[in-house]
Amino acid sequence: MKRYLKQRRGSFLILGGLWGFVNVYLVFLCIPALLGADILYLNTLIFFFSFFWLLRDFHVWKQREEYFRNPGEFSEEEEEKILGEGLYTYVCQQQQEKEQEVQEYTRRLEELSDYVSRWSHEAKLPLASLRLMNERNTDTALRKEMQSCIMRLERLLHTVLTGSKLQQPRHDVRMEKFGLQDAVKEAVKNQSYFLIEYQFELELDLQGISVYSDRRWLVYLLDQLLANAVKYRKEKPCLSFHAVKEGREVRLMVEDNGMGISPEDLPYIFEKGYVGKTLRKGDYHSTGMGLAFAKQIAELLCISLEVSSVEGEKTCFFLRFQDNADHLLLP
Repeated sequence: MKRYLKQRRGSFLILGGLWGFVNVYLVFLCIPALLGADILYLNTLIFFFSFFWLLRDFHVWKQREEYFRNPGEFSEEEEEKILGEGLYTYVCQQQQEKEQEVQEYTRRLEELSDYVSRWSHEAKLPLASLRLMNERNTDTALRKEMQSCIMRLERLLHTVLTGSKLQQPRHDVRMEKFGLQDAVKEAVKNQSYFLIEYQFELELDLQGISVYSDRRWLVYLLDQLLANAVKYRKEKPCLSFHAVKEGREVRLMVEDNGMGISPEDLPYIFEKGYVGKTLRKGDYHSTGMGLAFAKQIAELLCISLEVSSVEGEKTCFFLRFQDNADHLLLP
Protein backbone atom coordinates (compact mmCIF):
# COMPACT_ATOMS: atom_id res chain seq x y z
CA MET A 1 0.00 0.00 0.00
CA LYS A 2 2.86 2.38 0.81
CA ARG A 3 4.40 1.76 -2.62
CA TYR A 4 1.07 2.47 -4.27
CA LEU A 5 0.59 5.73 -2.37
CA LYS A 6 4.14 6.76 -3.17
CA GLN A 7 3.74 6.04 -6.88
CA ARG A 8 0.34 7.76 -7.09
CA ARG A 9 1.40 10.82 -5.09
CA GLY A 10 1.19 13.06 -8.15
CA SER A 11 -2.36 11.92 -8.98
CA PHE A 12 -3.50 12.52 -5.41
CA LEU A 13 -2.08 16.03 -5.45
CA ILE A 14 -3.96 16.79 -8.67
CA LEU A 15 -7.22 15.41 -7.26
CA GLY A 16 -6.74 17.35 -4.05
CA GLY A 17 -6.08 20.53 -5.99
CA LEU A 18 -9.23 20.05 -8.09
CA TRP A 19 -11.31 19.37 -4.96
CA GLY A 20 -9.98 22.53 -3.33
CA PHE A 21 -10.64 24.59 -6.46
CA VAL A 22 -14.23 23.34 -6.72
CA ASN A 23 -14.91 24.18 -3.08
CA VAL A 24 -13.38 27.64 -3.35
CA TYR A 25 -15.41 28.28 -6.48
CA LEU A 26 -18.65 27.15 -4.85
CA VAL A 27 -18.13 28.99 -1.55
CA PHE A 28 -16.88 32.35 -2.80
CA LEU A 29 -18.53 32.66 -6.22
CA CYS A 30 -21.76 30.70 -5.95
CA ILE A 31 -22.67 31.28 -2.28
CA PRO A 32 -25.77 33.39 -3.04
CA ALA A 33 -27.30 30.61 -5.13
CA LEU A 34 -26.25 27.57 -3.03
CA LEU A 35 -27.04 26.46 0.48
CA GLY A 36 -24.59 24.78 2.84
CA ALA A 37 -26.48 21.51 2.44
CA ASP A 38 -25.95 21.65 -1.32
CA ILE A 39 -22.21 22.14 -0.92
CA LEU A 40 -22.06 19.28 1.60
CA TYR A 41 -24.01 17.06 -0.81
CA LEU A 42 -21.61 17.86 -3.68
CA ASN A 43 -18.58 17.13 -1.47
CA THR A 44 -20.13 13.83 -0.44
CA LEU A 45 -20.56 12.85 -4.10
CA ILE A 46 -16.97 13.87 -4.86
CA PHE A 47 -15.74 11.83 -1.87
CA PHE A 48 -17.56 8.64 -2.90
CA PHE A 49 -16.52 9.07 -6.53
CA SER A 50 -12.88 9.49 -5.47
CA PHE A 51 -13.12 6.52 -3.07
CA PHE A 52 -14.41 4.11 -5.74
CA TRP A 53 -11.90 5.43 -8.28
CA LEU A 54 -9.16 4.79 -5.73
CA LEU A 55 -10.33 1.20 -5.16
CA ARG A 56 -10.45 0.48 -8.89
CA ASP A 57 -7.09 2.12 -9.52
CA PHE A 58 -5.51 0.16 -6.65
CA HIS A 59 -6.90 -3.11 -8.05
CA VAL A 60 -5.49 -2.35 -11.53
CA TRP A 61 -2.17 -1.37 -9.98
CA LYS A 62 -1.96 -4.68 -8.07
CA GLN A 63 -2.71 -6.64 -11.25
CA ARG A 64 0.00 -4.80 -13.17
CA GLU A 65 2.49 -5.33 -10.35
CA GLU A 66 1.76 -9.06 -10.44
CA TYR A 67 1.98 -9.10 -14.23
CA PHE A 68 5.40 -7.41 -14.36
CA ARG A 69 6.62 -9.73 -11.58
CA ASN A 70 5.44 -12.93 -13.32
CA PRO A 71 4.48 -12.11 -16.93
CA GLY A 72 4.52 -15.74 -18.06
CA GLU A 73 1.54 -16.67 -15.87
CA PHE A 74 -0.96 -14.52 -17.80
CA SER A 75 -2.71 -15.24 -21.11
CA GLU A 76 -2.74 -12.72 -23.95
CA GLU A 77 -6.35 -11.76 -23.18
CA GLU A 78 -5.50 -11.16 -19.52
CA GLU A 79 -2.43 -9.12 -20.49
CA GLU A 80 -4.49 -6.88 -22.79
CA LYS A 81 -7.15 -6.43 -20.10
CA ILE A 82 -4.59 -5.55 -17.42
CA LEU A 83 -2.42 -3.24 -19.51
CA GLY A 84 -5.04 -1.72 -21.75
CA GLU A 85 -5.04 -1.77 -25.53
CA GLY A 86 -2.48 1.01 -26.03
CA LEU A 87 0.05 -0.20 -23.45
CA TYR A 88 -0.41 -3.84 -24.50
CA THR A 89 0.35 -2.94 -28.14
CA TYR A 90 3.46 -1.05 -27.03
CA VAL A 91 4.67 -3.97 -24.88
CA CYS A 92 4.16 -6.42 -27.76
CA GLN A 93 6.14 -4.17 -30.10
CA GLN A 94 8.98 -3.94 -27.58
CA GLN A 95 9.01 -7.73 -27.15
CA GLN A 96 9.15 -8.25 -30.91
CA GLU A 97 12.00 -5.77 -31.26
CA LYS A 98 13.87 -7.47 -28.41
CA GLU A 99 13.40 -10.91 -30.00
CA GLN A 100 14.68 -9.56 -33.32
CA GLU A 101 17.72 -8.07 -31.59
CA VAL A 102 18.43 -11.39 -29.85
CA GLN A 103 18.10 -13.28 -33.13
CA GLU A 104 20.42 -10.82 -34.87
CA TYR A 105 22.94 -11.06 -32.02
CA THR A 106 22.77 -14.88 -32.13
CA ARG A 107 23.27 -14.87 -35.90
CA ARG A 108 26.30 -12.60 -35.66
CA LEU A 109 27.73 -14.68 -32.82
CA GLU A 110 27.34 -17.85 -34.87
CA GLU A 111 29.01 -16.20 -37.85
CA LEU A 112 31.89 -15.00 -35.68
CA SER A 113 32.26 -18.43 -34.09
CA ASP A 114 32.28 -20.05 -37.52
CA TYR A 115 34.87 -17.54 -38.78
CA VAL A 116 37.12 -18.12 -35.76
CA SER A 117 36.86 -21.90 -36.22
CA ARG A 118 37.79 -21.71 -39.91
CA TRP A 119 40.58 -19.24 -39.19
CA SER A 120 42.01 -21.46 -36.43
CA HIS A 121 42.07 -24.51 -38.70
CA GLU A 122 43.64 -22.52 -41.53
CA ALA A 123 46.31 -21.16 -39.17
CA LYS A 124 47.31 -24.69 -38.18
CA LEU A 125 48.59 -25.42 -41.72
CA PRO A 126 51.46 -22.90 -41.72
CA LEU A 127 52.33 -23.93 -38.17
CA ALA A 128 52.60 -27.56 -39.28
CA SER A 129 54.85 -26.41 -42.14
CA LEU A 130 57.00 -24.46 -39.70
CA ARG A 131 57.37 -27.55 -37.53
CA LEU A 132 58.56 -29.61 -40.50
CA MET A 133 60.95 -26.88 -41.60
CA ASN A 134 62.29 -26.55 -38.07
CA GLU A 135 63.17 -30.25 -37.99
CA ARG A 136 65.74 -29.55 -40.73
CA ASN A 137 67.25 -26.73 -38.69
CA THR A 138 70.88 -27.61 -37.89
CA ASP A 139 71.18 -25.03 -35.11
CA THR A 140 70.16 -27.02 -32.02
CA ALA A 141 69.53 -24.01 -29.75
CA LEU A 142 67.50 -22.18 -32.42
CA ARG A 143 65.53 -25.33 -33.27
CA LYS A 144 64.62 -25.80 -29.61
CA GLU A 145 63.53 -22.17 -29.20
CA MET A 146 61.46 -22.24 -32.39
CA GLN A 147 59.81 -25.49 -31.35
CA SER A 148 58.79 -23.90 -28.04
CA CYS A 149 57.26 -20.91 -29.87
CA ILE A 150 55.40 -23.18 -32.30
CA MET A 151 53.92 -25.22 -29.46
CA ARG A 152 52.81 -22.09 -27.65
CA LEU A 153 51.12 -20.80 -30.80
CA GLU A 154 49.30 -24.10 -31.20
CA ARG A 155 48.06 -23.92 -27.62
CA LEU A 156 46.93 -20.32 -28.16
CA LEU A 157 45.03 -21.35 -31.29
CA HIS A 158 43.37 -24.10 -29.32
CA THR A 159 42.43 -21.56 -26.63
CA VAL A 160 40.90 -19.21 -29.22
CA LEU A 161 38.90 -22.06 -30.78
CA THR A 162 37.61 -23.32 -27.44
CA GLY A 163 36.80 -19.81 -26.24
CA SER A 164 34.74 -19.30 -29.38
CA LYS A 165 32.83 -22.54 -28.81
CA LEU A 166 32.16 -21.53 -25.21
CA GLN A 167 29.97 -18.68 -26.44
CA GLN A 168 27.37 -21.22 -27.60
CA PRO A 169 28.20 -24.55 -25.97
CA ARG A 170 24.69 -25.95 -25.57
CA HIS A 171 24.89 -28.14 -28.70
CA ASP A 172 28.48 -29.21 -28.05
CA VAL A 173 28.19 -31.15 -24.77
CA ARG A 174 28.02 -34.93 -24.61
CA MET A 175 27.72 -36.36 -21.10
CA GLU A 176 29.07 -39.86 -20.58
CA LYS A 177 30.81 -42.06 -18.08
CA PHE A 178 34.60 -42.39 -18.47
CA GLY A 179 37.71 -43.04 -16.44
CA LEU A 180 39.13 -39.93 -14.79
CA GLN A 181 42.63 -41.27 -15.38
CA ASP A 182 42.06 -41.28 -19.17
CA ALA A 183 41.10 -37.58 -19.16
CA VAL A 184 44.06 -36.63 -16.98
CA LYS A 185 46.50 -38.54 -19.16
CA GLU A 186 45.12 -36.86 -22.29
CA ALA A 187 45.59 -33.42 -20.73
CA VAL A 188 49.13 -34.36 -19.67
CA LYS A 189 49.85 -35.52 -23.23
CA ASN A 190 48.61 -32.18 -24.60
CA GLN A 191 51.08 -30.36 -22.35
CA SER A 192 53.80 -33.00 -22.63
CA TYR A 193 56.25 -30.80 -24.54
CA PHE A 194 56.42 -28.20 -21.75
CA LEU A 195 56.22 -30.77 -18.95
CA ILE A 196 59.23 -32.57 -20.42
CA GLU A 197 61.02 -29.33 -21.29
CA TYR A 198 60.89 -28.10 -17.70
CA GLN A 199 61.34 -31.59 -16.17
CA PHE A 200 58.09 -31.79 -14.23
CA GLU A 201 57.67 -34.63 -11.78
CA LEU A 202 54.18 -36.12 -12.10
CA GLU A 203 52.19 -37.98 -9.47
CA LEU A 204 48.91 -39.70 -10.40
CA ASP A 205 46.69 -41.25 -7.73
CA LEU A 206 43.29 -41.70 -9.38
CA GLN A 207 42.40 -45.23 -8.15
CA GLY A 208 40.48 -46.18 -11.30
CA ILE A 209 37.69 -43.72 -10.50
CA SER A 210 35.09 -42.86 -13.16
CA VAL A 211 33.05 -39.67 -13.52
CA TYR A 212 30.00 -38.49 -15.48
CA SER A 213 30.90 -35.51 -17.64
CA ASP A 214 31.94 -34.36 -21.11
CA ARG A 215 35.42 -35.74 -21.64
CA ARG A 216 36.54 -33.24 -24.28
CA TRP A 217 35.56 -30.17 -22.23
CA LEU A 218 37.04 -31.67 -19.07
CA VAL A 219 40.35 -32.27 -20.84
CA TYR A 220 40.45 -28.64 -21.89
CA LEU A 221 39.69 -27.53 -18.31
CA LEU A 222 42.61 -29.63 -17.09
CA ASP A 223 44.75 -28.20 -19.91
CA GLN A 224 44.28 -24.74 -18.42
CA LEU A 225 45.26 -25.89 -14.94
CA LEU A 226 48.37 -27.59 -16.33
CA ALA A 227 49.26 -24.53 -18.40
CA ASN A 228 49.08 -22.40 -15.27
CA ALA A 229 51.35 -24.82 -13.43
CA VAL A 230 53.87 -24.51 -16.27
CA LYS A 231 53.68 -20.70 -16.33
CA TYR A 232 54.20 -20.25 -12.60
CA ARG A 233 56.66 -23.08 -11.97
CA LYS A 234 59.72 -22.97 -9.76
CA GLU A 235 62.85 -25.11 -9.70
CA LYS A 236 62.21 -28.87 -9.48
CA PRO A 237 58.53 -28.51 -10.42
CA CYS A 238 56.05 -31.15 -9.32
CA LEU A 239 52.45 -31.73 -10.35
CA SER A 240 50.12 -34.18 -8.63
CA PHE A 241 46.62 -35.50 -9.36
CA HIS A 242 44.72 -37.13 -6.52
CA ALA A 243 41.09 -38.32 -6.65
CA VAL A 244 38.83 -39.72 -3.95
CA LYS A 245 35.21 -40.85 -3.96
CA GLU A 246 33.06 -39.25 -1.27
CA GLY A 247 29.63 -40.90 -1.27
CA ARG A 248 28.04 -40.10 -4.64
CA GLU A 249 30.65 -37.44 -5.42
CA VAL A 250 34.18 -37.56 -6.81
CA ARG A 251 36.77 -35.04 -5.67
CA LEU A 252 39.83 -34.40 -7.86
CA MET A 253 42.77 -32.41 -6.53
CA VAL A 254 45.32 -30.86 -8.92
CA GLU A 255 48.30 -29.49 -6.99
CA ASP A 256 51.60 -27.89 -8.03
CA ASN A 257 54.57 -26.57 -6.05
CA GLY A 258 54.87 -23.33 -8.01
CA MET A 259 54.85 -19.66 -7.08
CA GLY A 260 51.38 -19.76 -5.62
CA ILE A 261 48.76 -17.01 -5.62
CA SER A 262 48.75 -14.00 -3.32
CA PRO A 263 45.77 -13.68 -0.92
CA GLU A 264 44.66 -10.41 -2.53
CA ASP A 265 44.60 -12.02 -6.01
CA LEU A 266 42.90 -15.27 -4.99
CA PRO A 267 39.25 -14.03 -5.06
CA TYR A 268 39.61 -12.67 -8.61
CA ILE A 269 41.60 -15.30 -10.53
CA PHE A 270 38.49 -16.65 -12.33
CA GLU A 271 37.48 -13.22 -13.67
CA LYS A 272 38.02 -12.54 -17.37
CA GLY A 273 41.12 -10.52 -18.11
CA TYR A 274 42.31 -10.38 -14.50
CA VAL A 275 46.11 -10.54 -14.23
CA GLY A 276 47.56 -10.96 -10.75
CA LYS A 277 50.74 -9.39 -9.48
CA THR A 278 52.78 -12.56 -10.12
CA LEU A 279 55.01 -11.94 -13.15
CA ARG A 280 52.88 -8.94 -14.11
CA LYS A 281 56.03 -6.88 -14.59
CA GLY A 282 58.13 -9.75 -15.84
CA ASP A 283 58.82 -11.17 -19.29
CA TYR A 284 55.68 -13.30 -19.35
CA HIS A 285 52.50 -11.52 -20.43
CA SER A 286 49.37 -13.29 -19.19
CA THR A 287 46.00 -12.73 -20.89
CA GLY A 288 43.96 -13.53 -17.79
CA MET A 289 41.61 -15.74 -19.84
CA GLY A 290 42.76 -19.30 -19.07
CA LEU A 291 41.22 -19.67 -15.61
CA ALA A 292 38.15 -17.70 -16.71
CA PHE A 293 37.60 -20.33 -19.42
CA ALA A 294 38.21 -23.07 -16.85
CA LYS A 295 35.52 -21.63 -14.56
CA GLN A 296 33.12 -21.29 -17.48
CA ILE A 297 33.66 -24.92 -18.48
CA ALA A 298 33.19 -26.05 -14.87
CA GLU A 299 29.82 -24.27 -14.73
CA LEU A 300 28.87 -25.80 -18.09
CA LEU A 301 29.63 -29.30 -16.77
CA CYS A 302 28.14 -28.66 -13.30
CA ILE A 303 31.54 -29.15 -11.68
CA SER A 304 32.40 -27.29 -8.49
CA LEU A 305 35.80 -25.61 -9.05
CA GLU A 306 37.62 -24.17 -6.04
CA VAL A 307 41.20 -23.14 -5.32
CA SER A 308 43.50 -22.74 -2.35
CA SER A 309 47.05 -21.46 -2.44
CA VAL A 310 50.03 -20.57 -0.30
CA GLU A 311 52.05 -17.82 -1.91
CA GLY A 312 55.55 -18.99 -2.76
CA GLU A 313 54.77 -22.64 -1.99
CA LYS A 314 51.86 -24.26 -3.84
CA THR A 315 48.49 -23.96 -5.55
CA CYS A 316 45.74 -26.57 -5.35
CA PHE A 317 42.59 -26.74 -7.49
CA PHE A 318 39.65 -28.86 -6.32
CA LEU A 319 37.13 -30.28 -8.82
CA ARG A 320 34.00 -31.86 -7.38
CA PHE A 321 31.96 -34.10 -9.73
CA GLN A 322 28.34 -35.06 -9.06
CA ASP A 323 27.08 -38.58 -9.74
CA ASN A 324 24.54 -37.83 -12.49
CA ALA A 325 23.92 -41.44 -13.58
CA ASP A 326 20.24 -41.43 -12.56
CA HIS A 327 19.60 -38.03 -14.11
CA LEU A 328 21.36 -38.88 -17.38
CA LEU A 329 19.92 -42.43 -17.52
CA LEU A 330 23.45 -43.83 -17.80
CA PRO A 331 24.58 -47.19 -16.43
